[in-house]
Amino acid sequence: MDTRRSLIGIALAAVTGVTAVSGQEQIVRVDLAYRAPGGGPAPNFSPYGTQVKLAALASNASLPAGSTLPAKTGEMKIGPNQQSLMQVLVTSDATHPKDFTRLFVDRNRNGNFSDDGPAVVAAPTQNEKTKAWWSSFNKIEVSVPYGRGVIEPYMVNFWAVREDAAEAPDVIRFSVGSWRYGTATVDGVSALVAAMDADNDAVFGPHDRWSVLEASAPNAERAVLSSNEARETSRFMFLEDGKRELVLEFRSFSPDGRAITFAVVNKPVTKAADRAPDDLVGAERARPRTTTPFPWGHNFDDAVAKAKAAHKNVFVDFEATWCGPCKSMDQWIWTDAEVASRLNAGYVGVKLDGDIEKALVKRFNIAGYPTMLVLDAAGKEVQRLVGYQTSKEILAHLSPKPDPGFVYSGRGGLKMSSTRAPSAPARIVWGTFAGVRQKSPFRTGISSSP
Repeated sequence: MDTRRSLIGIALAAVTGVTAVSGQEQIVRVDLAYRAPGGGPAPNFSPYGTQVKLAALASNASLPAGSTLPAKTGEMKIGPNQQSLMQVLVTSDATHPKDFTRLFVDRNRNGNFSDDGPAVVAAPTQNEKTKAWWSSFNKIEVSVPYGRGVIEPYMVNFWAVREDAAEAPDVIRFSVGSWRYGTATVDGVSALVAAMDADNDAVFGPHDRWSVLEASAPNAERAVLSSNEARETSRFMFLEDGKRELVLEFRSFSPDGRAITFAVVNKPVTKAADRAPDDLVGAERARPRTTTPFPWGHNFDDAVAKAKAAHKNVFVDFEATWCGPCKSMDQWIWTDAEVASRLNAGYVGVKLDGDIEKALVKRFNIAGYPTMLVLDAAGKEVQRLVGYQTSKEILAHLSPKPDPGFVYSGRGGLKMSSTRAPSAPARIVWGTFAGVRQKSPFRTGISSSP
C-alpha cells in the first residue's frame, strides 16, 4: 500500500504548495527536502532507539585494519524493501578490548565493508551513576533507495551500551537524526512544513509526525521542528494570519519523504482547544501546593522496616533521571497538597532509580518509568500504577486509611489490566497517554529505557 501511495505522490505536480479543490476540500501538496543538523534549527526530540541484533564474527574472521575482536555484525532495517536493508559491523580496538569503538556501514550494500570509506570511531565513556560504558557514533549519513531511480539521504546516530562487568553487547541501537522540510502558501498564509520519521524506518507514512506553522510565528523555523508543534498525523495542524485560523488535516506522505499532502478543512475546532488535552499538568497548576512535603527515602529495606513499625503501607516510585514524566510528577503531583496529605497519613515513601537498583527492577518486573507500587507492611505488592498519573488519578487509588492486603480497583477512567507481573500484583493501572498513541515512540505518559 505504501509503495502505491509513493507512486501516486511522486506523480503529483512537483511545484511546492500546489493547491487543488476536491469536493468541499482544498488539497495542498508540499515538496519536502532532506535536512540534517548543521548550523540551523533542528528537532528537539527524537524517537526511541531501534535495536540492531548483532551476531559475533568467527575468531579467525578477517577484520578491517585497526579492528580487533570482539566484532559483530547486524542488519539495519530501513527503507521500503529488502533491497534497502543495510549491514553494519562493529568492532573493538587494541585500546578498548571490551567496547565497540569502530563502526562500519555497508553503504553500497555489496556485502563488503572494505570499500565504504573509513570507520566511524567512538571513544567509550562511562556513566558515573550506572557505571555502564557508552559508545556513540553520530551523524552517519546513508542513502536509501525507493525504486524507480529515487534515492534519498538519511542520517542516523548509533550507540552501544556495555554494563561495567559485562562482555560486549549483542545489540546496538540507532535513531534518526534527519528530517524533511518545505514551505508553502496556504490560502494566502505563508507556512513552514516539516515531517519527522517516528520509527527510524526511513519510510514516511501515517505512523510518522508532521508539523505546519505560519512563517510569521515567533522563531518559526525553530518552533516548527519542536515537540510543542509536531504531532501524529491523526492530529490537526493550524495556520493563523491574525484574522482567521485555518484547520489542516493530514492526507499522505510519499514514502520517500519528498512530499506531503494535506487538506484545508472546515472543522469547528481551534488550536487552543485541540492542544489543551496535551498539557498533562494543565489541571494541576490551579491546585494548592503542600506545606508538608511527603518524605521520600531511597533505601528499600529501610522503607519496608519503617512501614512495618508504623503499620503503614509502602509507596514505591521507580523512576529514572532521564524520565520526563517522572520529573513532571515530582514537580506537580507529589507536591500537590491533597496527594501529599494522603501519602503522609498512611504511607512510607521510597524513590528508587531504575538505573541503579537493578536487582529490585528485576524483582518487581519494572518495564518502564514511572512505575509506582503499593506494598503492604510485609513487602507484598498489592497495587501497581504504570505511567504518568494526575493528582486525581493518584488520589483515586490511595486509600485514606490503607488496609494491608486490600486490593485497590481502578477508577477515574483508567485502562485496567488483570495481567499479573511475576511478583503477582493485585491490580495494574495504566496511566493516561493524552493524545498519544500507545505505540508511539514519542510517548509522554511512560518512558522506557533508552
